[in-house]
Amino acid sequence: MEYEWFKMKINLSRKFHPPVTKKCYMPGAEKRSKVNLLCSNMDKGKSKGYGSSSTQSKVDAYRTEQTVETWTSEDENSEDSDMPYLKLQEANNIFKAIYKEIMTIAFKAKYYIKTLPALGSIEEFQKVFRISPPPGVRLETTTETAIVPIPARTLCMNLMDLDSWHASMSHIFQYVGGNMPDDVFQDLKHEDPSILHVEKVNVEFHLPTPFAAVRKFSFLRFLKEVMPDELWTVIDVSEDYFHDVGNMTERKCRRRPSAVLIRACDDHSEVIWIENMEVPKQSQLQDDTYSALINSDEAFSAKRWVNALLWNLKRFRGTFFMQEIKWGHPSYLSLLSLTTNMRMDFMKCLRGSPDDRDWKILTDHGMRIMQDATGRSHEACNICGYTSVVSFRIQAKPQLVFQYLVKKNRQLQWLLLVDEEAKEILRFAADDESNLVTLHQRPAIKKEDWKTEEYLLQEASWDGFCYLIISATMNQADVYFSLIARYKDVDLKPSGFAIVPDGPESSLVTFSLQEDLLVPDAETGIRVKSYVTNRIISEIMEEMAGVLEAKS
Repeated sequence: MEYEWFKMKINLSRKFHPPVTKKCYMPGAEKRSKVNLLCSNMDKGKSKGYGSSSTQSKVDAYRTEQTVETWTSEDENSEDSDMPYLKLQEANNIFKAIYKEIMTIAFKAKYYIKTLPALGSIEEFQKVFRISPPPGVRLETTTETAIVPIPARTLCMNLMDLDSWHASMSHIFQYVGGNMPDDVFQDLKHEDPSILHVEKVNVEFHLPTPFAAVRKFSFLRFLKEVMPDELWTVIDVSEDYFHDVGNMTERKCRRRPSAVLIRACDDHSEVIWIENMEVPKQSQLQDDTYSALINSDEAFSAKRWVNALLWNLKRFRGTFFMQEIKWGHPSYLSLLSLTTNMRMDFMKCLRGSPDDRDWKILTDHGMRIMQDATGRSHEACNICGYTSVVSFRIQAKPQLVFQYLVKKNRQLQWLLLVDEEAKEILRFAADDESNLVTLHQRPAIKKEDWKTEEYLLQEASWDGFCYLIISATMNQADVYFSLIARYKDVDLKPSGFAIVPDGPESSLVTFSLQEDLLVPDAETGIRVKSYVTNRIISEIMEEMAGVLEAKS
């Protein structure tokens, strides 16, 4: 009933809209690239340099708009000709209400927002953001603040460059796609010059396991300048707030007004992160294995996003502690680019619905087994790529499991070496070792009359919630061309572990093993992968029991 009441009120306001003074705006603005658009908009009209804000200043968001009176004919005053204008005015009022709701949340959290913006009579629009969720849906609202070591403008552009943002946060969400929104939102940018950019976004929030429910969102992302050279906000909100409010109950996952407020502090940024979303209630009967984890606010909380942002920045500020590659010095950017791609490929295997252009699911009962669908395998020799993915619990804290699996993962990748230990020839680490990249060299293997060296690239990381251990084997040419010469992308097949907390003394572990098999058919491939994966899990459980016993 609340939804219907609000819909009726909006329709009445449209019907009896009083005459207003029109504002000039340009519907057909020339299109530019995203980065150039952001740079030009953010630099427009600036008289002082970056980082001039004072940490003591009181932040509000009042903006004075100058109206321009225009002459209109009687035909232009007709109901049909006024409809686009009325839609624009409604969208403008709704956006103001969204912005005020965000500032209200930040103000109530007692962060650096000291006063609320004066935006006129928009209370009726703002009420819709406080309606109780429909049956079967719950509300998650979390906030977090932090000082992050990145300039404010750079952070704004990183958040608006969705491909780059996905690459840095691929362990939390999958960027499905985006496009330019409706014309009314493009016109809204000209109506409100503080809106620097807007884009429509489709994403999936996921836990690092294919067996837990995925949260699918479709929303608009705005970049708004609040105070020149001092304060910006990146706003996410579901598009259906701007359209027929009767559709609100149809979508199970929905972005209520959410935002990242970004204040310039010299070469750092002070952020307020607001996550505000409607998500399905997960019943214990629906998914007993993952319901407690899904129902917790930790996995997609504002604190998780802030910690993940800090982790990624530390990752790029890492240092080489060891470098013994014989043919030259690797670039840290090439190294991190390679491990970023490795993590993205690893997470593709853990998606709830993998891209059928990459993988064909053969079985999905308790253990997922997939066959390579890219055509990269040697079909003529009956060699085909297979991946197994399975999640299981270990009754131990995630940090202890992580420490054990960092070394175990190398043994699994090489089916290693009882008498010989691989040699570490490269180590690149963050200051707090929240991210550690290593390259190990396996002793030379003699093949006929020549010897070949094999390498294992591994990244072990922790973002405050999720631990990841991802690795892939490389040959000498892969190492040289990707890390030293830096002009060739290599096709790696990553395997590894994802570990998340599942209660105070328990961990949920997801194991993905990717390998080529010489088998006559897919059924044989399923049997081989099932046997190998189950044997590895049994070995892990047995060895972890020994670790816990020794620790006690």
